[in-house]
Amino acid sequence: MSSVVYLQPSGRAAPGKGSNGRPEAHSESKDSDESDEEVSDDEDAPLPGEIDDDDSDVADEDAVDIDSEEEDLPEADDDDDDAEESDEQEEQQIEESESDAEDFYAQTPDGTKFSASAFSDLHLSRPLLKACTALGYINPTPIQAACIPLALAGRDICGSAITGSGKTAAFALPLLERLLFRNRRIAATYGLVLTPTRELAVQVHSMITNLAQFTDIRIALVVGGLSLQVQSATLRTSPEVVVATPGRLIDHLRNTQSVGLEDLQALVLDEADRLLQMGFSEEIKEVLRLTPRKRQTLLFSATMTEEVRDLAALSLQRPVRLAADAAGAAPRSLTQEIVRFKGAAGPAAREGTLLALCARSFRLGRTIVFFSTKHSAHRAKILFGLAGLPPAAELHGNMTQAARLESLEKFRKGEAAFLLATDVAARGLDILGVDAVINYDAPPALSAYLHRIGRTARAGRAGRAVTFADDSTRSLLKDVVKKTGAKLLIRSVQPEIVAQWTQRIHSLGRDIARIDLAEREEMELRKAEMEAQKAENMVAHEAEIAARPPRTWFQTAKEKVASVDRSALSTAAHSLLCIHLMSRITAEICVLMSRTPRRNHALSTRGCPQRRPVAALLFMQIHACLVPGRGSSPFRWSGLAGWFSEGLRVCAVASSCFLSGC
Repeated sequence: MSSVVYLQPSGRAAPGKGSNGRPEAHSESKDSDESDEEVSDDEDAPLPGEIDDDDSDVADEDAVDIDSEEEDLPEADDDDDDAEESDEQEEQQIEESESDAEDFYAQTPDGTKFSASAFSDLHLSRPLLKACTALGYINPTPIQAACIPLALAGRDICGSAITGSGKTAAFALPLLERLLFRNRRIAATYGLVLTPTRELAVQVHSMITNLAQFTDIRIALVVGGLSLQVQSATLRTSPEVVVATPGRLIDHLRNTQSVGLEDLQALVLDEADRLLQMGFSEEIKEVLRLTPRKRQTLLFSATMTEEVRDLAALSLQRPVRLAADAAGAAPRSLTQEIVRFKGAAGPAAREGTLLALCARSFRLGRTIVFFSTKHSAHRAKILFGLAGLPPAAELHGNMTQAARLESLEKFRKGEAAFLLATDVAARGLDILGVDAVINYDAPPALSAYLHRIGRTARAGRAGRAVTFADDSTRSLLKDVVKKTGAKLLIRSVQPEIVAQWTQRIHSLGRDIARIDLAEREEMELRKAEMEAQKAENMVAHEAEIAARPPRTWFQTAKEKVASVDRSALSTAAHSLLCIHLMSRITAEICVLMSRTPRRNHALSTRGCPQRRPVAALLFMQIHACLVPGRGSSPFRWSGLAGWFSEGLRVCAVASSCFLSGC
């Protein structure tokens, strides 16, 4: 059997592989494809699926299918052939990396079963089976059926599973099963779960607590934003399982007495790719250093980037690789739609369309709306309130931890119909009954898109995902169609309705400004009160504070700055490379232009196909510099990156000079 096990929806190991060694994507039947309507070639022609006053759900019934070959999107660029060649090279690299992984991943033991019809087939103890029944768990999901037996056997696991597939129970149940047979005369922390965000940690803690409700196993939550003193007191009692974020955990390990990981038996790294993207690489290495080498480690990651592979090599010993979402497909019960905007749609048109959709099609049920910025999410919260829409909650980084948890709880209980969030809510959060997801701002990459839409259509339930699309989202939509095999449906909102909501938003401008000013003043007042309270405490408890030892960190101040600036140095290197390449390209263009009449210079590709590679080369070289590799973390610009912008300015000036003199 291969060292990498791909799981089918039935929970069995996948026998069929595609050309890249992965399971082949499931295609829809030919009959269903032929029955779909064609997209009109006329951009101004009315589209089926418009939301009107009489029938707000007509879009759900008559949406138009976008065929993967002839999708009704902006015309293709001239470098599509180069992109296809690049995709082939990437697939070849993936095959080579998977071949290299054969030596690292252990083969599954003979006789290992990857399917189970019930949780009772997984050899779990009665208290855990009772908890599964109480929580409504009937049949194990593919990742649960594969992971639980291997984890009970003590194997290290490197797994990936589609969002909403029950991954938390897949590692929690074998961990709890192991702890049922612990030595109760020794109080120690035996299990540790690391998560990238506080919200995910709260959810994992709640899930494990529910699974352990009929046992004597204690689970502690250690995250930022909550009381240090309360957490310190809890950790001193040595709870059997700790769910934590890396920073706060290391703070306690270094500064809270009688707290350590010397007896740890199992470590879980949940959302490992997200942990690395958020800059927790050094913290994870420190946690690994503080844990025993003879431990079981379970690593779960949605994407297997080079950084995740390095972490797996550092933390795992002969692991079994489980892939329940090898093709990266969205849930089959999910309907994906787009709302198209011609050109660069202004904020007013987008906000009007959002309110029109939420007021009519998504008024009932629960909907998550994703924004790219905290300001946009908060402004939408104000608009929803002033427009008289059902209650909405917001979730973003400008909120306190208590406020975030309160918003999530309101949304879970149904007290809020809409959750207006940034990507803080895009990964890991399991909220039952989410009917739809709206991408007000399209995500930057396919992986982020899949995580967002994964908040709905969970565990086989039906769901709907709507994305606001313009020219800038064309490449994302092509990736969705090409790499996931999904069908995108066009949803159109009548311009008259959008105009009404846009006019209403304009009339609410003064009210929005007044609320914004009042909130700003309240925030400043709250900050002043906190500073005053802090000063009073320092005066009242001066002797106690002076006697208290200073809190320490596992890195010195210089090392911490160095680790933060490491990415900045990488950015600077790419900046210098960009300047060098663009200087060379500019020089080549100038040489070509000196030999070419002005009206038909090298950058003018119209009517001159042989010169297209010159323009394509310019953009491909710049793109190659800006995008080091798929799966890499986004650029974190530093002051050194100003060199890059200066280089762009110099190249632009040089080009304009030659153009004017040509």
